[in-house]
Amino acid sequence: MADLMENSDEKQAWRLLETLYELGRADIEATPEVLATWLDVPETRVQELIGRLDAQGLVDGARCRLSMEGLVLAVSMHGAQKLSRQSFAA
Repeated sequence: MADLMENSDEKQAWRLLETLYELGRADIEATPEVLATWLDVPETRVQELIGRLDAQGLVDGARCRLSMEGLVLAVSMHGAQKLSRQSFAA
């Protein structure tokens, strides 16, 4: 059960990074409230995830945005997803 919880936390953290990237591309200000709506989770959960990702150096928690390291990771994930969709469609 603990592995399942960790896996769920990890998925939500990846989704948060992805969402911060997408919001930035769309020039939408990311706030915990906006992120909670996009991720369909409580705002308190978003704040927990931001704190965790900030501690890992992937997010600037005070400014609610990706750090340079988080941006590199998010761009890499985005590119990998595009490649995966293209190869799947071929």
